[in-house]
Amino acid sequence: MPVPIPTIDTFELSRSGRRVEGQVVIAQLPRLAEFVTTSRDRLRYDIAGLIDEDGYPAADLHVEGRLQLICQRCNASLDFDLDRKARFRFVATEQELNAFPIEDDEIEMIVGSRNMSVYDWVEDEAILSLPLVPRHGECSAPVKTEGDPSAVTAPNPFAVLLALRDNYDGTKRHN
Repeated sequence: MPVPIPTIDTFELSRSGRRVEGQVVIAQLPRLAEFVTTSRDRLRYDIAGLIDEDGYPAADLHVEGRLQLICQRCNASLDFDLDRKARFRFVATEQELNAFPIEDDEIEMIVGSRNMSVYDWVEDEAILSLPLVPRHGECSAPVKTEGDPSAVTAPNPFAVLLALRDNYDGTKRHN
């Protein structure tokens, strides 16, 4: 029997100042699982409800864990330490959300819910935290040996330009 996905009433969480903590296996986050090499790892989350300084229902979300990504430079495994903290302000409707100016980058505005999926929220924030192009600080493309059957020698894309230059130089010398 599958484990039920936890949900929260964002407005009640804020009013009560309650805290929700837990872990989720990445295999339960299908969109995030597409970005990682193993879905056995876990993300930890901590959600603390509050009423913000302007009187709005809000919550602080903290998501952390280690994800295994693929380096786009060398195709080797890359450990990515996710540690995202963000404050969210809850509004009741899309119209209310659209009425707020997009000036404050410190507070994320979202439409609250009486039945919000914690896992979907954690997954969204984890995906937004991923690097656009995962890569090691220092690495190089894997070196392939001549005896390696997977070694494919791609033609040098500049070879044509080199040939044109040589022909041009040769023609110029003869004139």
